Amino acid sequence: MRLTVAVLWMVAVTTWALEENSGSDLYDGHFPPLHPNCSQSLTDLLLLRQEIQLKELKQAEQESAGILREMADILADIKGSLTRSNTSTGISCPGNFKNYGENCLYLAKDVGINWEEALLFCQDLGGNLAVFRDANAFAHALGYVKTSGIAKTGNVWVGGNDHSVEGEWRWVTGEHMPRGTPFWGDYNYVREPVQNTAENCAFLHGADDFLMHDAPCDWKVIPLCEISASRTG
Repeated sequence: MRLTVAVLWMVAVTTWALEENSGSDLYDGHFPPLHPNCSQSLTDLLLLRQEIQLKELKQAEQESAGILREMADILADIKGSLTRSNTSTGISCPGNFKNYGENCLYLAKDVGINWEEALLFCQDLGGNLAVFRDANAFAHALGYVKTSGIAKTGNVWVGGNDHSVEGEWRWVTGEHMPRGTPFWGDYNYVREPVQNTAENCAFLHGADDFLMHDAPCDWKVIPLCEISASRTG
């Protein structure tokens, strides 16, 4: 009887021990213990992820830069094509006239005559004294005059006057002349034209970077002639 009780007790103790061990193993299998360096591992993971994102952004930036360069090349090709197209159609200027913008210009550097004579001189060439209907045309004319080699002390007749009505400035074509900048310069801090009754003709004043001024029409000045450009091709 005592032997039987002892055996049963040993079986019960063994069973209890197995149940305790199996439960612990099952928990450990599903929920492993927290590693001491868990926070460091998480930091490393976040840094790695950030590094990957930065690499992706850098790659995207490089690809965008490449696309922009390609677009710039395409635009340059288009511009070159348009330039070649304009050249192929051609702009023909007669005699000593040179093409600037939509017009042909001729600066008679060796001629010094009054305004009326300058007008006739240009008309005999088939053109007129130069007029500037907008800032672009004025810029083209200034570019031509400034690169022509004449001295900064030189002056150039253009096709403007206020002969009909004092102070009412018109081109020889009958149109009103533009006023103010960038066309007219100033003298002693006063904006031209100064409305002097003795100064009724417009010229490009070399001493004022060839901006327009009014002057007596009998001055001996270089004429700037203009003729409309003809397109060929």
